[in-house]
Amino acid sequence: MLKQLFIFVIITFFNQLFAQNSLISVDEPNKDIGSQENIYKVKADYIIQNNQAKNLYLLRADALKGMTIRAAKKTIKPGDTTLIVVEFIPQQTGKFNEAINLVTSADGVPFKMSLSGNIKSIKTDDKTACFYFKKSNNTGVKISEPMVVTETNKPRDTSNKIPDNTSNTIIDNPIIPAKPIDPPKTKNSNELDEDLYKPNNIIFLVDVSSSMKDTNKLKVMQFALYHLIEVLRPSDKITFITYADSVKILREGLSGKDKQILNEVVDKLKAKGLTKGNKAILFSLDVALKNYISNGNNQIILATDGKFRFYPDDQKLYLSKQGDKQVKLSTMAFGNDKDALKNLKEIAEIGKGNFIHIKHKTKAHELLLEEIKQNSLIH
Repeated sequence: MLKQLFIFVIITFFNQLFAQNSLISVDEPNKDIGSQENIYKVKADYIIQNNQAKNLYLLRADALKGMTIRAAKKTIKPGDTTLIVVEFIPQQTGKFNEAINLVTSADGVPFKMSLSGNIKSIKTDDKTACFYFKKSNNTGVKISEPMVVTETNKPRDTSNKIPDNTSNTIIDNPIIPAKPIDPPKTKNSNELDEDLYKPNNIIFLVDVSSSMKDTNKLKVMQFALYHLIEVLRPSDKITFITYADSVKILREGLSGKDKQILNEVVDKLKAKGLTKGNKAILFSLDVALKNYISNGNNQIILATDGKFRFYPDDQKLYLSKQGDKQVKLSTMAFGNDKDALKNLKEIAEIGKGNFIHIKHKTKAHELLLEEIKQNSLIH
């Protein structure tokens, strides 16, 4: 009897070990929302990464009847990510633990995820009572590509394969990362010491087009900005400009001491629309020249995944507009698109700035701060 039990445990262990496909990964495959009261709907987001050297296709999800699963995009390039949102309306109180099997093109083994928690009470008369893991105030996420959901207790219908349609991918309210609970343990006066670093006039030009919102790129950018805001000085001036279908100034010339306002601006960054990057760069230059600091660091930092071109005529205009003033243009690149990265390197060279490739969230704020320190250092 003990021998049979031992064999069963070993088989179970190896089945679970090899069930998860190493070609894809999820930020947190087993999410627990904890105990919740007075909710109408439960939502949770999963970030899926493609670890293989070819495109990954999301085909189907096997889950609880009544559960809706939507993918920001169904085709994931090598090394890239996409967002999957899972939601359902609980029918009864108590603990739940629902399995989600994600079927992909990686191989025939579904990737296993789960969503669990404890519903203490259900609010049936208010559809805004929605628990969203991890941020409860972002309840409007909509993604244009629903995945086929098949009940786990019924035979799978292999004919239910939805073709990819990434050109129309829309997420209205991407999930905003929480500000660092414990800000970096830095001495603000020393990180950007007034005696060592010039005052900064920094224009953050942030790409909020569709290509930035269907992965975690924008979230990583926000994470880096939250940390940077902690060390800004009153002498530093910060401007936030976004671009997609149009170019928009969110706030102009804010002092580094206005940390609450700066954080609120970062909170509201969300992605939509198409990319018009070349016009955005020229527009940002005008703003940078307007707020120019003599003997300071005047710099545009373009945060994007590089899905645009900065044409030769735009380059000439950019350089001629500066006159005797110097405004550096650095690029902060997200994603792993080789053509996009090459494009952004070229733009940084033209703008006499630096190219920064953000590969990991944990390094993003360090690289951003180092870029500013390098350019503002008093020689």
